[in-house]
Amino acid sequence: MRKFLGLCLTGLSLLVSSAYAEPQRDVLVTMEVKKVVKGDDGKEMLLSADQAKPGDILQYTATYTNKTNKIWRDLEATIPIPTYTEYVPASSRPAGAKASLDGQFFGSIPLRRKVKHADDKEVTQLVPYGEYRALRWFVGKLAENQELKFSTRVKVLSNEAPVAPGAGNAVEGAKK
Repeated sequence: MRKFLGLCLTGLSLLVSSAYAEPQRDVLVTMEVKKVVKGDDGKEMLLSADQAKPGDILQYTATYTNKTNKIWRDLEATIPIPTYTEYVPASSRPAGAKASLDGQFFGSIPLRRKVKHADDKEVTQLVPYGEYRALRWFVGKLAENQELKFSTRVKVLSNEAPVAPGAGNAVEGAKK
């Protein structure tokens, strides 16, 4: 399982650094992954996530820090959701995140898509959480020397890529 988690962390690092390379180099983005466990008292604890197995819940926290003395405008904070995991509904903080199936087009949670049946009838269906690949918060501005945190939880599915039924169908209400 260690290899699986390493792949998740590596993928996140690459996505975060490439998404904010040149124009936002004055905004430092750090990502932390912790395993969510219940203590003997029933309270949640966040522990080291050096290993993960199917069924484990991981919390991803991205911290965006404006390292300049100017306001950073039009900030879009993004947390990728690794393959082999599924988004845990209502776990995003702060509220108001949008979700994406491809990291480019984002829509309100829960995502919906139109699917054509064999009889040519089109119906709207909810997209399974296992198909979500990123969350994004449209922050607007990050004040000088300000730090903002964004988090979400995912459930580890397996070491094999989940099958994405209906991949390629457009998501209703998605925006780039």
